[in-house]
Amino acid sequence: MELDLTTLRSAVTLLSFIVFAGIVYWAWDGKNLPRFEEAANLPFQEGDEDLIEPARVSTAEARNSKRVKP
Repeated sequence: MELDLTTLRSAVTLLSFIVFAGIVYWAWDGKNLPRFEEAANLPFQEGDEDLIEPARVSTAEARNSKRVKP
């Protein structure tokens, strides 16, 4: 059997569709729902104590702290 460009394109298209269908099945599968809900609520959870608090600089200090690049 000769493998021409049309056969290769058809095989890649079929493989891509199978991968897409697998991803859709995985995303809509009910056993993954708790994990997805937890990930969706991560931005709303408290617990910012691990984050580094940004330095507080007044507007006047910011204007006066112009750096000159060498």
